[in-house]
Amino acid sequence: MKVLWLASWYPNQLDKFTGDFIQRHARAVSQYCKVHVIFVKKDESLLPNKTVTENNITGNLTEQIIYYNSYKTNFKILNRAISFLNYKKHYRKAILQYFKTEGKPDYVHVQVAMYAGVAALWIKKKWKIPYFVTEHWVGYYKECVPSIYDNNYVFRLLNKQILKETSLFFPVTMGLGEKVKNDFVDIPYLVIPNVVDTDFFNYKPSNPVKFRFIHISHINFQKNPEGMFTAAQLLKERGYDFELFMLGNKNDSLTALANKYGLLPEVVIYKNAVPYTQVAACIQSASAFLLFSRFENLPCVLLEALCCGLPVISTNVGGIAEVINNENGILVESEDAEALANAMQKMMDEYQLYDRLAIATNAAAKFNYNTVGSQYINAYKTTL
Repeated sequence: MKVLWLASWYPNQLDKFTGDFIQRHARAVSQYCKVHVIFVKKDESLLPNKTVTENNITGNLTEQIIYYNSYKTNFKILNRAISFLNYKKHYRKAILQYFKTEGKPDYVHVQVAMYAGVAALWIKKKWKIPYFVTEHWVGYYKECVPSIYDNNYVFRLLNKQILKETSLFFPVTMGLGEKVKNDFVDIPYLVIPNVVDTDFFNYKPSNPVKFRFIHISHINFQKNPEGMFTAAQLLKERGYDFELFMLGNKNDSLTALANKYGLLPEVVIYKNAVPYTQVAACIQSASAFLLFSRFENLPCVLLEALCCGLPVISTNVGGIAEVINNENGILVESEDAEALANAMQKMMDEYQLYDRLAIATNAAAKFNYNTVGSQYINAYKTTL
């Protein structure tokens, strides 16, 4: 069996982190069949009309990353149009070469509808090969800033067409599937979750000197750091001794914000982003995972925390309630910092009630490579 994957996001030399969850999906499926990923990325450091192709082959997985650049004019809209046309051209060229050397794929799979889905539409029209779409993007939620509804009419129309033409839609959560179905385009869907590399993210007993809440993200408006700091300040005033370890984009504004709440250096600990394997070690050394997002779908790091056996405190947004329950965490409402402080206090007071090994075992069974990969293979065969 051969599957051609067209990715809208994927790790690359310009950005090694964006789309890593798609790469893990590809690795999961490649355990069962040959997967060829094509990803086209604009690189403005290249000369106009210059392209560079990077090929990585690991077992059944081939990753083809094409970097391109375009000529620029004095008109922003025209530049975007030229870039999009070049994007399509390079995708089509790579697809034609794949068909020439590998033959027609058994299945075509789009990871994130825009913009790679444009190439899938072309394949379906030219060769009558149907395609699937997996979607991760939180932008289908109206509360997201920005959301798909902030994009122009042409973008939304093309996105809808890509989704309408898919043989089956795979959102990574039921919440996302319902949002798309009810608010954007009415299509059937099958939930297949994100993947966790359980070789790294697994249970290891730990006993931090202080109770350690860990938060991992690109810390921005979506993640609501001021809300977490407000809750931490309230908990500190109640006499609780703990740490809030924040792993992500340490910067002067976040440091100033933590200082404003009187949390440095005793409570808040910052660390800049680290490689994937080191993230696992950071999670394993913590007591609980903390997420106070204003909007989410279902961040991979939350699943990784569960696979390490950490109980989770999170806002009840997006698809998070689909995996968090009384056995593995506490849900609070978005923007309610006092409720967050109460949840943090409750978790510290009742921490012995959480069975960390059971949390890790249950999560790993759902989100490992074998489980997710086999779900895709079964969906391919059953649908077509």
